[in-house]
Amino acid sequence: MNRSQFLRLSATGAVAFAFRPRWALGAINFDFQGIPAGLRPYLQTPRPDSIWVSWWSDADTQTYVDFGTSAAALTQTVSGTVNVMGTNYCYHSVRLTGLQPNTYYYYRARTENVTSEIFRFRTPKAIGTATGRFRVLVIGDNQIIDPEQRRYERLVERAKKKVEDLYGVPIEEAIDLVLLPGDQVDVGTLEHYRHLHFKFCGWISPSVPIMTTIGNHETYSDPGLANYKAVFNYDDLSCLGVTSPDPEVYYAYQLANIAFVHASSEHTTTAQTTWVQNLVNAANAAPGLDWMISLCHRPYQAEQYIGDISSWMRNTAMPVFAQTQKHVLNIGAHHHLYARGQTRQWPVYHIISGGSAWDQYWGQSNESNYDDVQKTIANWAWQLIEFDLDAKTMDVRCFAEANVRFPTATRWSYNSRLIDQFSRKLNVTATPQKPALTNTFSAPVTLPVQLTSTPYQTTSGEAMNSTWFQVAADAAFTNLKIDQIRDVENMYGDTGSPLYEPVNTNAGVDILKFTIATSGLPNGTYQARVRHRDTNTLWSPWSDVVSFTVTGSVTADPKLTLQKSVYPPTENFSVAFENGAGHVKDWIGIYKKGQSPGSSNSTTWSYLNNSTTAPATAIRNGSLNFTYDLPVGEWFAAFFTADGYTELAPRVSFYVGNMVTMTPGEDAYDEGETARINFTNSPAGTKDWIGIFKVGTNPAPNVAAKWSYAAAASGFRDFTGLAKGYYYAVFMVNDGYQEISTRVPFSVGSLISSVSMESAQVSQGSDFTVHFSDGPGIAKDWIGIFKEGETPGVNVLTAYLYFAGAASGSVNFHLPDLPPGNYFAAMFTNDSYTEVSNRVTFTVLGKPPLEFEQASLEGNQMRLRWKSESGKTYRIQKSTGLTTGWTDVRTVTATGSSHEELVPVDRATQPTCFFRVTDE
Repeated sequence: MNRSQFLRLSATGAVAFAFRPRWALGAINFDFQGIPAGLRPYLQTPRPDSIWVSWWSDADTQTYVDFGTSAAALTQTVSGTVNVMGTNYCYHSVRLTGLQPNTYYYYRARTENVTSEIFRFRTPKAIGTATGRFRVLVIGDNQIIDPEQRRYERLVERAKKKVEDLYGVPIEEAIDLVLLPGDQVDVGTLEHYRHLHFKFCGWISPSVPIMTTIGNHETYSDPGLANYKAVFNYDDLSCLGVTSPDPEVYYAYQLANIAFVHASSEHTTTAQTTWVQNLVNAANAAPGLDWMISLCHRPYQAEQYIGDISSWMRNTAMPVFAQTQKHVLNIGAHHHLYARGQTRQWPVYHIISGGSAWDQYWGQSNESNYDDVQKTIANWAWQLIEFDLDAKTMDVRCFAEANVRFPTATRWSYNSRLIDQFSRKLNVTATPQKPALTNTFSAPVTLPVQLTSTPYQTTSGEAMNSTWFQVAADAAFTNLKIDQIRDVENMYGDTGSPLYEPVNTNAGVDILKFTIATSGLPNGTYQARVRHRDTNTLWSPWSDVVSFTVTGSVTADPKLTLQKSVYPPTENFSVAFENGAGHVKDWIGIYKKGQSPGSSNSTTWSYLNNSTTAPATAIRNGSLNFTYDLPVGEWFAAFFTADGYTELAPRVSFYVGNMVTMTPGEDAYDEGETARINFTNSPAGTKDWIGIFKVGTNPAPNVAAKWSYAAAASGFRDFTGLAKGYYYAVFMVNDGYQEISTRVPFSVGSLISSVSMESAQVSQGSDFTVHFSDGPGIAKDWIGIFKEGETPGVNVLTAYLYFAGAASGSVNFHLPDLPPGNYFAAMFTNDSYTEVSNRVTFTVLGKPPLEFEQASLEGNQMRLRWKSESGKTYRIQKSTGLTTGWTDVRTVTATGSSHEELVPVDRATQPTCFFRVTDE
């Protein structure tokens, strides 16, 4: 949610217009015309035999839809319900049933006071249909409700016009479904649902059904989603016989032979994960289903505001979705731009469809170039997905309309520019052929070294898209030193002013070659391999492994690494080792915490070759797999040399046992209230304990705010006397600091965070700093500036800055055009309008007028001298009257604290003349 445009809630009326598409006009008219006037119904929840029709009124009590298969014969009438949700918020709903699949119907909606024009829609194809075309329009975040810019309304209008131009037919003949991947509103109020989402979708909502996904903004001002559940009719949806346990929060349905799965990134429960697994199991067994598309508002990956993604989708849900080859695309939003990538190991595309919401652009946030994102393009855009059900192909095109970095007057100048296109073909099974590394290493090498792959080859006809180079310290490739995917095209960043064009960072790069830079690897022996990926997202087999030894590089310290810090009982675990001493009897031992190697025997051990027999040659880098069933408890791995007990590297501690599950009794406690922490699955040790820590600190001696032993398998502990603040609770074992639970956050008190400024007065045009402390530590916490007396989330936002989730720090505002007046600054959390700090008020003082030191007439010249600022530009202007227009005389740049100019005066033609100097 970017807020550099500062927009007010509004409920303005629409303007009627007539759009004539290509077949009538000959070219697209991209000029913004506004949604036609009149009642604009909203279609949702399409089924082959039914559809919902909804609309709003101020106070009407009757609800009817007349429909039929001809515009001239609306022979059937269905009455519906009206839900009076508030003053001037009457929500009308009608479900049309008994419809025929793949059939056009004409209809009109009416009440006692208003009747819509006649619209037309097409019912979906019969479930399981695998012939013909199926097209989906995808448009991301709506959010902004603004009577002037009307961003989302413009985006929808342009998408409609382009679609009708592409196919030469009205939109209901071209598009089967519209998908919205979340943040349909900025806050979940009735005003936003009616006057933002329903209104701005009015270009297409009477003709094509729309299906939404829950985003974080739906929960703002409506955490229980009461309004969302009231206006969207999803409660009876199911897919492949699988019903959601929370059907109005996450839901799935099948149209033709495609399953659409709307997950919620805001409700990542075990129940939702189980539901996804059940859907995947059913999809694999369903002969009438070929495709699965998932939606989740927070994306799978993002290169701006890094880390602001759905960890549930990335780490939990996507591995489940990947169990079926039918899952080919994940659609996210949340970031207000377009991005596209491919998951590293699975043939699945993922995109960000960010719509046209709050500003987001390069250089605004923390950024990183990830190898599972091929393109990030900071444009306002929409996507068109086309399935050829016969050929089993999916083609996706992305069309850009605007760039927020352009001036307002030229912002919407892309005119549906095609910025990306990709496809997925299910009927192509051939993968790229297995490549090989052409390198031969007969002796140790010095860096840099270039690894070179054989050329890309395939029988599928697909072009090469990616290469994947890996270099590891072990033959099993568990201890990776280089792990790099590169695509033939990688869009990351832009060219800056004035065009802000995307930059292909791989332009001119031969991705079949990878150079290991000087000091890119320490001395040692390594394994290398490569594979190729085609434009259908399919990988080749890995090449045969090539081994090489690096010499003359840096000497790195020996090191042990474990993949986890907690292992369930009986689970095998791997210990990676690096930079051994080079002795054939270097070894790794596993000991109980508290044991002293040499004085105590190891519980299990191995030489570096995974054997109790020393290798013929020394091994320096690799990994060992331990299969010994260690008892529950605390352990450490140690690295020894020469069959002795001289340790080469710091020990690595870990725990064997189940993770403890902890939950706070409440997410937020009042100041002075007892905070309860529940726990289950504990090892019940007499010195196991729960620690309460301030956000921003880590467990260590004398750091815990509160603590308590927890010598029980399950139960709770109450903590009293916690000061106002943001905390987390964590479970640790045996009086130590080995964490065996996830950290669970909670808060005590309200307006916990603090903001301050050095001065309550700011000179107009000057930068100023806002300091903050005791923040919640969430990535999209932000400082907002509002005018005095305004309400965040309702009134105009003047300025904002994120601060990357720091618990304390400062942000510097550069607002040269901030008008004089009274303002306040406050902290808000998690990309919302939830205020978590005090307000600090300040006044912006108007610029004092320039002070003249001399203004005198000298013959036909006027001598002007004024107090100036060195290096600043000033404009001298004149006028024949104080109330008439001013014309420029000259522009000058001051070189000191006082500047003087002589300007001519034509006393004969201008007996009266006024002069002024401005620095504007």
